[in-house]
Amino acid sequence: MSSARANRRGMFALAGAMATFSVNDMLMKLTAQRYPLGEVITVRGVIATALVGLVLARSGRAFTLRGAFHGLVIGRTALDGAAMVFFTSALIHMPIAEVSAINLVSPLIITALAVVFFAEEVGWRRWTAIIVGFVGTLFIVKPTPGAFNAWARLGLATAFAGASRDVITRKLDVGIPTVVISFMAAIGSTLIGAVWGLFEDWRAMALADVGMLAIAALFLAAGHFFVVIAFRGVDVAAIAPFRYTLLIWAGLCGYFAFGEVPDALAIFGSLLIVGSGLYALHREVVRRRTLAAAVPPGEPGA
Repeated sequence: MSSARANRRGMFALAGAMATFSVNDMLMKLTAQRYPLGEVITVRGVIATALVGLVLARSGRAFTLRGAFHGLVIGRTALDGAAMVFFTSALIHMPIAEVSAINLVSPLIITALAVVFFAEEVGWRRWTAIIVGFVGTLFIVKPTPGAFNAWARLGLATAFAGASRDVITRKLDVGIPTVVISFMAAIGSTLIGAVWGLFEDWRAMALADVGMLAIAALFLAAGHFFVVIAFRGVDVAAIAPFRYTLLIWAGLCGYFAFGEVPDALAIFGSLLIVGSGLYALHREVVRRRTLAAAVPPGEPGA
């Protein structure tokens, strides 16, 4: 059983992770408004690779890098890079809070994908939550000819790519350290940015902007570190709802940095996504408790 102290630690850690991710997004958006996107992604990727590589070297696990070339790890890296490019592209042209809200529908997509890849049973209540969550995204992206533009579609693509990445993560060998997976993700984002840059005209980046991207890379790495802390040795059902604090942090960053204020439809859609996500999580907890209660005392797993 997880202790109350561990759960409190997890709550603060996950809320902190969402805050650091939002700061990273804000700094990326500020920089990408002045430089080509591929250049910004590449510079941050190089810095992030150096930071995670340093952690990997100091952890003494560099010898485990051979596991990084497993097909599933490479596939996860590609999807993670795609999600990052989609998200950053949409971020430049959409309010931070709206893109973040769309991305929060990914846990619902994971539930749907679990039916296909893991043959998990999903009842009508969770399917209803999934549908409500997607309806929430429609309120945000506003699928009218004038509003449902390429950037809104990229926001949705981010959620699907992220969900697919997380489904693959569930199938990874537990013997592959998290820091190795993070290192591969950093390298992948760098390579994707460099390839993207082949079609751009890069220009010399001011030292202050390089420093801003360094801070973004640091916040991004810290966010991933906080996520690991958040879910280690805790009651996941108690911690997971704090993922939705992302909307608070993203809204604050968007308002103070860019003066962004989501309209009423976007706020309503965000509430639908959060509500459906929390309900789907509740139904998952109920399902697990039911399965646990069905195991007779003394049987394996009891």
